Amino acid sequence: MNTFFRITVAIYALISTVLSAIVMISPFGEKKLMNLILERAEINLYQSNAYDVIVFITGLVFMLISIAILSSGIRGKRSSKYVSRVNTNGTVNISANSIENIALAMSKRFQGVKDAKAKAIFKKDELQISIRIQAYTDVNLPELCKGIQDRVRESVESSTDIKVANVTVNVDNVLQQGE
Repeated sequence: MNTFFRITVAIYALISTVLSAIVMISPFGEKKLMNLILERAEINLYQSNAYDVIVFITGLVFMLISIAILSSGIRGKRSSKYVSRVNTNGTVNISANSIENIALAMSKRFQGVKDAKAKAIFKKDELQISIRIQAYTDVNLPELCKGIQDRVRESVESSTDIKVANVTVNVDNVLQQGE
């Protein structure tokens, strides 16, 4: 979600939450607010306990939805998972983001790679790395991908002392030189 959309959703959710709270409280008060709204809208409803319960439940549902939207709108970046290694000096936590940066640095060093993106996933005691590249047409793609796999595995294992289960390379696009 981009920043503008997050701000818009957060403002909507905040306003909806306040309005829902007013609707939920209105059946139990003096009902002046609801009478004013109903008079303005020219709606005549039978004022009963069932009406009060329906209005309260409706307000509660909208409030819960608004709180869910509000919390999703202000949620920050994805939390990065870590692999912890204990040594004689203490604990070292290595994030998935760090491993992704190592994989990207290695991938972009290859001749014939225009752009690359990496994703590291920790599953139990395994590290899986997925790399998406855009390559040029004058490159042998199987050799390029094999070279990236070998260098990324070697670099990540030597830099972090974490065993890499597999490195997947996906060629998303093949471009002409100069594009």
